[in-house]
Amino acid sequence: MQYKVETIGAAFSDKAINELSNHLTARSVDGWELHTVFSVEKKGCFGISEGQTYLAVYRKQ
Repeated sequence: MQYKVETIGAAFSDKAINELSNHLTARSVDGWELHTVFSVEKKGCFGISEGQTYLAVYRKQ
């Protein structure tokens, strides 16, 4: 089994939700299944917090 993790952001407008839906569909066409989504604190330079974001975890058999 393979896994892929990517940032999907933390704030979504109606347009961004539609774009995310299209992105998830494109991933599934490539054989990736959405496994889970979770929130993390994103760190920048020098360990300074850039705020919360969400990570999507996909898996492929």
